[in-house]
Amino acid sequence: MSELVTGRTNRQEALQEAKNTNRPLFVEIFPEGLPHCRGLVRETHPNPAIVAVLALCLVVLFILFPVLSGATEGPLESSRGLGVSLGVTPIYKFPAKVNGGGTLDTTTLISNAEISKQINQKLRLGLGFSYEFTDYNFSGLTNFPVARPWQEVHRLGFSFPIIYSLADNWKLLVIPTAQFSGENGARWDKAMVYGGAIAVTYAVRPDAVFGLGVGGYATLEEAKFFPFPVVKWQITDRLRLTNPFRTSPAGPAGLELSYAMTKQWAIGIGGSYRSHRFRLDNSGPIPNGIGEYKTIPAFVRLSYQPIPALGIDLYSGVSFLNKLYVDNPNGDNLYHTRHNVAPLVGLGLSGKF
Repeated sequence: MSELVTGRTNRQEALQEAKNTNRPLFVEIFPEGLPHCRGLVRETHPNPAIVAVLALCLVVLFILFPVLSGATEGPLESSRGLGVSLGVTPIYKFPAKVNGGGTLDTTTLISNAEISKQINQKLRLGLGFSYEFTDYNFSGLTNFPVARPWQEVHRLGFSFPIIYSLADNWKLLVIPTAQFSGENGARWDKAMVYGGAIAVTYAVRPDAVFGLGVGGYATLEEAKFFPFPVVKWQITDRLRLTNPFRTSPAGPAGLELSYAMTKQWAIGIGGSYRSHRFRLDNSGPIPNGIGEYKTIPAFVRLSYQPIPALGIDLYSGVSFLNKLYVDNPNGDNLYHTRHNVAPLVGLGLSGKF
């Protein structure tokens, strides 16, 4: 979605516009005089959290339909060439001082859903949905331009993974993405981020895959490019080096070394560099500005897998080299400062089918 959906009052004109632009028409019927219906249009529709919940419900229904239809027997992956993954992780980052006075703590919820299908021997296609919500709790800031530069930030995105098998154990990964990244009250058309990633991997053997990729994102008044490793290496029967889980505190682009203590219990350590850039509230203290939080999270993970399809992950760690930036609507920096090392904890739930 690149802009806020606006209503039309003339039915015939709306039908003609939909026909001319070859776009679907959504019809909503409600009595104009009812206050709660007016509130639905004014407050609920533009809320990114509501949009995220609705989108997640649609993706989950899309994922579960082949299972609920009863058309398959046995494992979903083997019977239909489908791969399904779901994950959610709440994370709390404890209060830490902000240089110049004051403190900051954050509460984050990371969720991800993805489905992919093997089209033929060489091509695999997928659809992914991600939603990340972070509540930034600033307290007692004295050196910032404003006391609370931003509060509740949403990141709502869709991805379309494409995996193509080349000759001699080589694979090409292409992942276009589109994402809303903004605070409550941010304009949709000003908070959209477009980009993706491309990577090439080589399988030395089935359990030793290595690759290198480049990601890039545009808008929010700048373009960014960054390299990332792709690793899936079973070093020994118990020791493994991979990219972290998508819903881990480090995200999917870092590295994690894990050790399987038993068939059900594992421990790991990992980390990465992360940068969150988002559009600010259009009516906030810095109207239509841009906020950014850069950090390096490092964590220890303790995992329990009661059944092969379900994982429970307990995270403990720290984020360091944290930096805060505030830009004007054109992307010119107004102020930046450091946020001290902050402990973090999290509890993840994931499933693969």
